[in-house]
Amino acid sequence: MMAVTELLISDAADQKFTTVLSGQRCTFRFRYNPTNDRWSFDLRIGDRDVLFGRRVVPGADLLDPFQFGLGSVIAALVDADEPNRESLPERRMRIYHISESVAA
Repeated sequence: MMAVTELLISDAADQKFTTVLSGQRCTFRFRYNPTNDRWSFDLRIGDRDVLFGRRVVPGADLLDPFQFGLGSVIAALVDADEPNRESLPERRMRIYHISESVAA
């Protein structure tokens, strides 16, 4: 059984939310940088800050270089060419979590 969950991004240039991924409490902070017209995020797992300013790159597993045991977090362009200010809140670029058992 495939376990894929979409992380919904609100229409705020700086936002923070907590969710459970692969049984671990994760706090994301997504921010938009108008200087380079890109989104980035910070990640906290439990009580540990583990990522700061990780750029949201479409088509890439944003957690791939790290061994967090969370599975994959992937940004997918649905109806956009680039991940600009509007693409995440308008859901033209979406962020998906794929659980560890599916990602392996």
